[in-house]
Amino acid sequence: MIRSWTVRTAAVGAALAALCVGVPGVASAHHREFTPFPYDLSLGRGMSLPCVGEVGGDVFTPHDRPGIAVVTLTWRTFVTDACPLTVFVNMNNFDAPGVDPYSGAKPTGGTWLAHLTSARVGESAPADREWTKQLVIDIGSGNAGLTVTTDAPLNTTLLDPAGNTVRFTVA
Repeated sequence: MIRSWTVRTAAVGAALAALCVGVPGVASAHHREFTPFPYDLSLGRGMSLPCVGEVGGDVFTPHDRPGIAVVTLTWRTFVTDACPLTVFVNMNNFDAPGVDPYSGAKPTGGTWLAHLTSARVGESAPADREWTKQLVIDIGSGNAGLTVTTDAPLNTTLLDPAGNTVRFTVA
């Protein structure tokens, strides 16, 4: 009698523990707050081999500001530093209405840009250099997606745009 109760309790406890360990952590009941996007490798402006580096970052959707997406961008180079680059964030909200009935504008997305000057990987950049930047974008609530490209003639987003598209949900 005691043995069957112990076995049953152990089995239920193991099942509950497996359920708790197997459930992924969620930042919110309805969507993740931070979504990283894949690194975009770039040769920099003018196909400069010393300016080869990576553009990275994430998109943050704060719960206290509905319809807002905060995009953080970073530009780091591997060989040298102080390489300029313009980064474009192409974003779309797939659930937004096609046309705003009051202004006639299309609130479904657009392109935003950031001018960055790189910092070398593993080193800190001077205080006056803007190698990282945040863009606050009012895109509206719903399912959204973004692709990061650069003004460099060769980067991984140009080679595979679908592989560098990130989908996320805006509160």
